[in-house]
Amino acid sequence: MKKSPVSPKKKTALVLSGGGSRGAYQCGVWQALTELGVQIDIVIGVSVGAINGAMVMQGDPIKTANLWREMETDMVFDIDAKAQLQDYVKEFLLNRGAGTSGLQSLLREYVNEEDIRRSPVDFGLVTVEIPSMRPHYLWKEDIPRGQLYDYITASASAFPAVHPIEIDGRYFIDGGYADNLPVAMALEKGVTEVIAVYLDAVGRFRPEKLKEVPNLTFIESKWDLGDFLTFDKANARRILRIGYLDAMKTFGVFDGAYYTFIKGAFTGRLLRQADHAAKIFELDPLILYSQKTFTEALKIAVDAARKETSSTFTHDTLNIAKLKEIIKSANKKTAVIFIAETLRENDNINHLLSKYALRLFREEIDAAKMLVNLGIAD
Repeated sequence: MKKSPVSPKKKTALVLSGGGSRGAYQCGVWQALTELGVQIDIVIGVSVGAINGAMVMQGDPIKTANLWREMETDMVFDIDAKAQLQDYVKEFLLNRGAGTSGLQSLLREYVNEEDIRRSPVDFGLVTVEIPSMRPHYLWKEDIPRGQLYDYITASASAFPAVHPIEIDGRYFIDGGYADNLPVAMALEKGVTEVIAVYLDAVGRFRPEKLKEVPNLTFIESKWDLGDFLTFDKANARRILRIGYLDAMKTFGVFDGAYYTFIKGAFTGRLLRQADHAAKIFELDPLILYSQKTFTEALKIAVDAARKETSSTFTHDTLNIAKLKEIIKSANKKTAVIFIAETLRENDNINHLLSKYALRLFREEIDAAKMLVNLGIAD
């Protein structure tokens, strides 16, 4: 009798891109993966992804989150806590970039090399040797004992803002120069699933290559995650939460795109309309909304928007020129309220606007429909 083919054992890789201070987002994703019980067999990181990857290897997302919540720029780089771009330029001219003694100290405090080496989980990172610009794709067994901290720091040395790292007489810089999301490294290990977390930062990234990756879960924020060279406690806490919510949405626990809704609170077109309304009226993206809490928050935001503008527009016509005029003289919120008031008198907006206008103002129209649906268009 012919034997049935044996299915390969599930093997999951977590691949973390570079992105400096935006790395708090990855920590939030990892918190969600831990809650969901996702088993990680391989961890690969570049730059801050290598730092987070080392923390993932040790299996303590709470400790990692606490570190991110307290991290400031001068704890990572040898530069003032309030450093701006011009300060990094000055450091480059004087010292070939800011120093990394702070990062080295943090790694020695929070990362246990022996725990990582003993772990059954594979750990890899990328760094680039200069001046040859030769990439080094390294697994933990490729790194000499006692040099793991050096290679993690090298992978995170965002030259020219940060100076190169010397290891055994050779100099290394940020791995993002070669590959800011090294999914191919994971595929070489024969993984069956890849979870890739991308921080949309400077570095070499070829999204077209991801189309060839089977069973890929790609997680990327729709929100601005902040300046990647500025480590700010408040922003870290914000994007940590966003990372958590984004991962939960990606795995189908919650609903939404920009915003996050309890599963089933809104469905189909209503979910899209709720998301667009929340975006335009600038609701808090860190909240998990039920239908009730969303309705209450949106009503407060709409009432505030009405009070903020003294502009009045007659409802004699609705067209592209009219909506552009409202947005230019007032704002999108006012335009949404105008459309919603018009919709109360005309159930079908399609006959009022051209197909082009419907596409051009899709978000505003969706938001207006949500106001009407929830009875807060008056």
